[in-house]
Amino acid sequence: PPLVWDAAMWDVWLKNGLVLLVIACPCALVISTPITYVCALTRAARFGVLCKGGQHLESLANLKAIALDKTGTLTEGRFVLSDVIPL
Repeated sequence: PPLVWDAAMWDVWLKNGLVLLVIACPCALVISTPITYVCALTRAARFGVLCKGGQHLESLANLKAIALDKTGTLTEGRFVLSDVIPL
């Protein structure tokens, strides 16, 4: 590939290389899905977010709003009476 002479051709040759990889070895796409989940769970754990699995990561795609309290705890949207202090 003429990558040394024409820098504008990088995207074309990169696309051609990826197309060749998918055609030659479609199992690369099958292997990439679990690796993506593991990478996402690891990245989230580094920031202190613990997820039970990949299905919870996929549910984030439908998320429209998120609420955090002042400690940074996620809320569920169901209010519960936690304490009663008599006067």
